[in-house]
Amino acid sequence: MTAKISIQDYAVEQMNHLLTTLAYQVHRAAAKPGPDEIHDLRVSVRRFSQGLELFGDFFPKWEVKKIRRVLKRMMSLTSDIRDRDITLDFLAEVGHAPHRPRVEKERVAYQRQFAEMLRRWSAKDFSAKWRNGLSLRSV
Repeated sequence: MTAKISIQDYAVEQMNHLLTTLAYQVHRAAAKPGPDEIHDLRVSVRRFSQGLELFGDFFPKWEVKKIRRVLKRMMSLTSDIRDRDITLDFLAEVGHAPHRPRVEKERVAYQRQFAEMLRRWSAKDFSAKWRNGLSLRSV
């Protein structure tokens, strides 16, 4: 006989998992902010955001809203980096690269902003703070 868990316990379990994955991807992208790491971080942010959307009724509204605002900023910044990565790949394929130095310079500038954002997130121990704010305790 399997034990039944409530939908709220399930929501907490899923959000714990998604937050753990997000924290891992943040640290991975901080160590090496390459195209694959940025992509994987974006996927984690989207999944965590979707979890907040789906299970938001089980958590404090103000915390969910605050976290979603922060995630939106992260997605915007990583979009800027990802767009440059895709452009650089395209320029490499077509072999016509007079714009390549400008795009590389823009990517470096966005990467600096990204590194600063990750530094602030780590300094604030975002995952512990969010876990506490959402009351994500083991069930």
